Amino acid sequence: MTVLTEPPANDSAAVARTLLAEVDELTAELVGRIRTGDHAYAESTALTDSELGFVVRDNLVAVLGQLSGSIGRRLQPATVVGRFKAELGVPLAAVLHAYRLAGRLLWERALVTATGRSLDVLPQLGSEMWRIIDDYSGAAADAYGDYLAERVRRDDSERRAMLRKLLDGDADDPTQRDIARALHLPPLGNFIVVHAEADPNLMEPLFGIEDRLRAESVESIWISEAGARIGLLSLAATHALERVLARLRDHATGRIGLSRPFPTAGSAGTALREAELAGRCAPPGSATVTAYGSTPIPLVLAHAPSASRELADDILGPVLELPPEERDTLLDTLALWFECGGSNTEVAQRLHYHRNTIHFRLRRIETLTDRRCSDPKAAAELYVALTAARLAGLDPA
Repeated sequence: MTVLTEPPANDSAAVARTLLAEVDELTAELVGRIRTGDHAYAESTALTDSELGFVVRDNLVAVLGQLSGSIGRRLQPATVVGRFKAELGVPLAAVLHAYRLAGRLLWERALVTATGRSLDVLPQLGSEMWRIIDDYSGAAADAYGDYLAERVRRDDSERRAMLRKLLDGDADDPTQRDIARALHLPPLGNFIVVHAEADPNLMEPLFGIEDRLRAESVESIWISEAGARIGLLSLAATHALERVLARLRDHATGRIGLSRPFPTAGSAGTALREAELAGRCAPPGSATVTAYGSTPIPLVLAHAPSASRELADDILGPVLELPPEERDTLLDTLALWFECGGSNTEVAQRLHYHRNTIHFRLRRIETLTDRRCSDPKAAAELYVALTAARLAGLDPA
């Protein structure tokens, strides 16, 4: 048993210096308490006795050195232990519990060391000691959290890089299976790719969608690139697709395209091209969700955007050249006429106009385009041209 030297009265620093001289004994005692405490399971396999003893001694020396006035405020030992135990996976609760055990041990030894002298030293010593313990546990917790945040960022960056390789790769490339395995994706499943168009003037599209999809039992990985946010979704079942569509529609701020479902993650590259094309099946600036193949004519036009624009100009050119108000009136009427199955009466009812007004507008289109709406072939050309104009942004409606 170490012989305790008697400190001068009212000198808390002297008590700390006495305890500092016994730091090896204190270290052994504290390591034993940590090993047998409530959180012993957390430390039992993460660190050896020598490793735990090293970090314990380093922190005790720093705390007692600050109490004795021999060193200034030095939180490095606490930041080191916080990061070290975060790397080992020791729960933060166990880290903070170890600091509380250290405070109790130091207080117990301080009471013994100060026995026989004026007890006036104890309030000052206790207040200062617990303040320092609180500083150290706080620094350890901050370092612990900083490490976890760094790891999340690093892991997220690695996941995004692997997803990009998956999207750029070929389904026949055997390395695609290795990438899918590294991303913890099943070898066989039900996958889709989502391509969400990004507007630089708006918030990132589908912000927070990963958590919302996880609530629907749908796991997803996302990357953000110039002009788009792209996600690879793993569906637990085919009926989950309807829930995904509902969530995407709820949070769409621009055009969103979905690929067809596919069974292996290695086919993500082909699926991305499908999702991009599906997104372009809606007019620019619209907040829509389109699945690949759900709109056949827009999909054909999206496959050949230059030819699509030429088609719109060739058939609807005289209409598109009209003043904006007249142009929009005629094209909106034509679009509604197709939606109403060619019924002038229904169009008039929905627009709250006389039927003759609708008849006059359609005749105006026929005159300008040299195509009669009553001719099925001509009507089909008008429909395709109208769709092409809207996909090309020639018609702002």
